[in-house]
Amino acid sequence: MYLYLGGAVVALALFLVWEHRGASAFLHEWLPTRSQDGVVDTSSGSPLAWQPVDETAQGFHVDLPGTPTQTVVQSSNEVGFIEPVNMITVKADANHTFAVAWADKPPVARINDLIPDKTLDQARDGALARTSTTLVSESRSNPQGYPGRDVVAHNAGGGILDARFIYAGTRLYMLIATAPSAAGRHEQDVTHFFNSFTIASNTQIPETLPPATQ
Repeated sequence: MYLYLGGAVVALALFLVWEHRGASAFLHEWLPTRSQDGVVDTSSGSPLAWQPVDETAQGFHVDLPGTPTQTVVQSSNEVGFIEPVNMITVKADANHTFAVAWADKPPVARINDLIPDKTLDQARDGALARTSTTLVSESRSNPQGYPGRDVVAHNAGGGILDARFIYAGTRLYMLIATAPSAAGRHEQDVTHFFNSFTIASNTQIPETLPPATQ
């Protein structure tokens, strides 16, 4: 039986609202690391068939390898009220998942006074904690002039998590790609996914905050 951590996608989405303790049950669902015989899956699979996804109503466009499933996750915030987290996901194959999650003024932003650097730093730290992953690399990004973070992490079984955090106005987006192993991670697919994401001109995107300090 595969060990999955792709439910990290759900856990990460929940982190946009709050560090929801019940989310940890999902952490072994989507990011496969080892098969029954203990061999790490390194299969390359077929090339992904990317297709544009128009989410203008939600403030963005992105390419995904399939028709996305739309989900609204309900979770408790820092004071016990329920807040929604929107998410779209595509399972490209048995071992690779791509997702976008977003929330407006999530608690991770509110408790950091909506300051981009502090919000992104804590979002990164919370994501690593919620997914029980260890940071492999991190770089600052500045997609369309919005402050961002690109993170690569792995879990104990070798599964790889790529995440891009983008703080657009007061909305926090998370782009998430999971792979079964370092050998099973396809750099070109992650790059295509991340670079295809664009913020659309939309009244749902609040005021633009200054870029993060470089």
